[in-house]
Amino acid sequence: MTSSNLSHGIISILLLAVAASAQESGRWRYGAISWKRKFPTNSSSRMVTFTVESAWRLSHGSIVVFGTQNKPSTAGEIMKITGVDGQDPILSFGDGNMTAKFDVEVLRVDPIQDMVVGVTNIDWEYGPGGPWLANLTLCCRVAGNQNANKGVLLTTKVDLSSADMIGSPYVRMMPLVSVRLSEPTVQQFLIPAASARGFAEHDSLSWSMMPASYYNALYNVAPNTTIVQVDAMTGMVSFDVSCFKTTCTDDVEVVFVVQDTQSNSFCTVDVIVHVQRNTQVGPTILLNGPPNTPMQGEAFSNQTLMPAIVGFEEFPLKLTFSATDPDFTKILYFEFNTLPLGATADAKIGSNPAYRTITWTPLKGRAGDYYICGVALNMDPSSVCTCNPPVSPCIPTCPNHIRTLPTCFHINIKPNAPPSFVLPAMSNASYVIDMNFNLEINIRAVNENVLDPVIITAPVVLPIGASLAPILGDSQNTYLFKWTPASYYGGWSQAICFRAVNSISDVSSEACVQVAVNRCSWSVNQGQTLAEIATIFGSNFVQMWALNPDLVSPDSLLIVGRSPARLPRDNCAAGNVDQRRPSLHGQVHRQHPIPQRPVRHHKRSPFSSCSSSSGPCLFSRSFLILFHQ
Repeated sequence: MTSSNLSHGIISILLLAVAASAQESGRWRYGAISWKRKFPTNSSSRMVTFTVESAWRLSHGSIVVFGTQNKPSTAGEIMKITGVDGQDPILSFGDGNMTAKFDVEVLRVDPIQDMVVGVTNIDWEYGPGGPWLANLTLCCRVAGNQNANKGVLLTTKVDLSSADMIGSPYVRMMPLVSVRLSEPTVQQFLIPAASARGFAEHDSLSWSMMPASYYNALYNVAPNTTIVQVDAMTGMVSFDVSCFKTTCTDDVEVVFVVQDTQSNSFCTVDVIVHVQRNTQVGPTILLNGPPNTPMQGEAFSNQTLMPAIVGFEEFPLKLTFSATDPDFTKILYFEFNTLPLGATADAKIGSNPAYRTITWTPLKGRAGDYYICGVALNMDPSSVCTCNPPVSPCIPTCPNHIRTLPTCFHINIKPNAPPSFVLPAMSNASYVIDMNFNLEINIRAVNENVLDPVIITAPVVLPIGASLAPILGDSQNTYLFKWTPASYYGGWSQAICFRAVNSISDVSSEACVQVAVNRCSWSVNQGQTLAEIATIFGSNFVQMWALNPDLVSPDSLLIVGRSPARLPRDNCAAGNVDQRRPSLHGQVHRQHPIPQRPVRHHKRSPFSSCSSSSGPCLFSRSFLILFHQ
């Protein structure tokens, strides 16, 4: 968006603001305008909702609760903003239509700054065509800045040419920004913005200041760009206070533009930067790393030093602001920007130092980027200033209090995603084992949300004899799958699956491993003697008998359920063969030739690797023989 294009688009409606500027005394403090599709999932709908967050001078005569002459004091009250001498605020939709209805729902009342903050939502249905420039014009700014009692213009670009263009960026910042002469010459604060998609996508958002032609058309004074500048990539504003130590006197009114290239739209925010001429040091505000995050226990004096905080839908967050003042006779207070839906500010703890915590449980469907900003200010409790209008309890509006710069938590709320398996390392890993041999697999799944522990189960019944249980004392919540397949599993090959589920959000994922159990290659027959078996395997009946002390006689026959406990074999032996080696003194190991002819070769099904008439199963064609020297 170039300066000339923007100026050309808004110049036709500036005269409305100019005409109104002479009619009202100053009451406008701050404002931001944006729009979003009312039904974003319905691509055929062209209904949009305009949202204007605004701040007004509480003591102005026109700022009253609708239908009364009472000053607003409670969130939820409605103010009907009308103009002096019939000059109402006007929202022009850019398609030739406009409305003068501008009702404001009170969000909070801030008597310390003589300010009330509210929000206005206005629906409008567009016809074909576009894009359009929608503009809000009204009057007039409060006194004390370079454009005191002048007209106000907020504008936003509406583009409905594509279904994925669901809205403009939006800004939620502190209505009043204060810089201090006692601080460094160049001070910084953030224009916190996110796209309509809910994310602060810095690859699609850019920040700028309204061009001088915008202010000239309103007969307003443009901000001096040597005093105030904004970083186009981050939205960080740099404000140089050196001029205010010499010749500059008035506060600075600035209109910032946030553009989203993906939605071909932009929004604007009008803010006054107040220069505090009190040269005292004043308070310091810190952001405290919330619990259950990598920043827990740390404190940050600047939001640029603190990474974005990751939170999750339906899980609580606690964000604590702390402040201290070197003058311990001063009492510290906190102010915040408009908090996200459902967030609340807990009671302040302490006077100096002081703490205040924002507690927030984001609702389901509220994933996105949010900014919660706060300032700390000090007050002399012996002050004789009074509140105007009277509000109880009252913090006096005094010229000598000192405010910090706004400091913001950046929170990225994520939906509750399924756990991710990290062990086994590869999905669909495969294992091949022998019957009666142990298989052990470590199973681990992780969830980014540490408040939502992962439980691992088996979605179907495990094989007979298999178990799955957490490893006691394992800090990474690893589970152990154990299985020693019996002989009837020879030739078995199937997937064994595991399910990881978030124990609170109940979101799950599955991973499987492929397990195959080797089938028998050779076997001995029922009714054979030890001597016959020894001959087959190149041994002798004495050794066979010595290896099997449970046999009463070397002439015993091999019968069903009573096979030799030990055979000469390598570590592939299975079946009913005992895997322990005998304790023989002076034993040596020798590799023996393979028997030339098996007694019997079985063609078995996957679940009957050894028939009921067979003896022990053997896999290898080479066997390790133990014998006495």
